[in-house]
Amino acid sequence: MQPDWEIWIDTNISPIIAKWMAEQTGLVVKSSYSLSLHFLTDREIYEKAKKQGRVILISKDADFPELINRLGTPPKLINIRVGNMGSRQLWERIHAGVVQGVKILITSDVAIVEID
Repeated sequence: MQPDWEIWIDTNISPIIAKWMAEQTGLVVKSSYSLSLHFLTDREIYEKAKKQGRVILISKDADFPELINRLGTPPKLINIRVGNMGSRQLWERIHAGVVQGVKILITSDVAIVEID
C-alpha cells in the first residue's frame, strides 16, 4: 500500500485499534487522541483531514458520510456500522474489511467504504 496515506481513527474507536492496525498492516495509523482531535467537532476534523490531503478516516460516526458526500474528498472514509463491543472483538470483526477498504480507497475514486 502507498505509505503517503495516513489512517486517522476517530474518537469513537479505541486508540488500541490504531496500534493493532499499524502493527498488522504497516500503514501509518493515528488515533484521534494522538492527533489531538478528540476535542474537535466532526466538521473541524473533516477540515483538518482535507487540508492534510491523503487521509482515510475510520469512524462509527454517521456525520462523516454526510460531510464527505456533501463536501467531497479528501478525506476518504471507512464507515464502521457495527454496534458497541470490546476492542479485541471489534478489531477481529473489522480487520479484513478495513484492509480491503483501505486498498479500495487508495486505488480508486471510491470515497466511502462501509463495513457492517
